Amino acid sequence: MLPKNRRLTAPEVRAILQRGRLTRGEGVSCKYVAAGAPKMAVVVSKKTANEAVMRNQLRRAGYRVLQATALPNVHAVFFITTRSFDPGALKKLCSRLS
Repeated sequence: MLPKNRRLTAPEVRAILQRGRLTRGEGVSCKYVAAGAPKMAVVVSKKTANEAVMRNQLRRAGYRVLQATALPNVHAVFFITTRSFDPGALKKLCSRLS
């Protein structure tokens, strides 16, 4: 899990969804805006995984990848869109953010 100061709050997520730029990768998409320090959120919809346990496992896997990756100075919301989540796809998407 990311430290609290590196996670987005609900109002910040709503603002990013309204005015952020979109980029997509294999099984992962991201909305982001430039910022002074990196802050992230990971979202998994019920359409991707019906069970809460599976959604939480996917979300935690996403946070583990983000914690181990050097992140650019952006506020970003990552959407995991497949049950067969590939951590490499999330790392590749992080490297494309600017």
